[in-house]
Amino acid sequence: MKQKKSLTDWKHMKAEQISTRILYVLVGVTTVLFVLFYLVGYDMPFMYEPEYNAPLFTDVLLSFMYLMVAAAVAVAAFAVVRGYRRRTAQKVVNGIPAWRIAWGTAGLLMGLLVLTFLLGSSSPLTVNGKPFADVFWLKTTDMFIYTTLILMLVATAAVCLSMSGLSRRKKKQ
Repeated sequence: MKQKKSLTDWKHMKAEQISTRILYVLVGVTTVLFVLFYLVGYDMPFMYEPEYNAPLFTDVLLSFMYLMVAAAVAVAAFAVVRGYRRRTAQKVVNGIPAWRIAWGTAGLLMGLLVLTFLLGSSSPLTVNGKPFADVFWLKTTDMFIYTTLILMLVATAAVCLSMSGLSRRKKKQ
C-alpha cells in the first residue's frame, strides 16, 4: 500500500517542486507585506518631521528585506563552497576549462568592483533636505550601481550574440 504524500514531505519531492513552493511562499509573503505597507497607516506623519511620512509597516518591510538579503548571501556562499568542493577534482569538464572560467569570472568581477569604486563620484548629495557627504558610502553606492549596469549590458550583449548565431557561424569556418 502506498503512503499518501503530505505537503511537508520534502524528502520525496523534486528540486523543481521544492523551489516552486518556496517561490510561491515568498511571492505571497512579499505581496501581503507590500499591500499592508501601502494600505495600512501609509499616511502617518513622522513624529519629528511632520512633513514626511512614516508608514506603519516600514520596520516590518525593512526587516523582511534584510532577511531576504541575508538568505540570498547564505545561499550564494553555500553554492560557492559546494561548487568549489565539487570542482576541485574536475578542472576540465567536457573539454571546457571550468576551473579557469570560474576564477576568471571571479577575478573580472573583483576588478570591475574595484574599478567602479575608484571611478565613483564622491560629490555630496542632498537627502531629505540635508547634505550627505560620506565619501566611502557615496563611492560604494556608485560602485554597485555602475557594476550592476555594466553586468546587465554584458549579459544583454551575450544573449544577443547567442541568439544571432554569429558565434556558431564563426566556429564552422
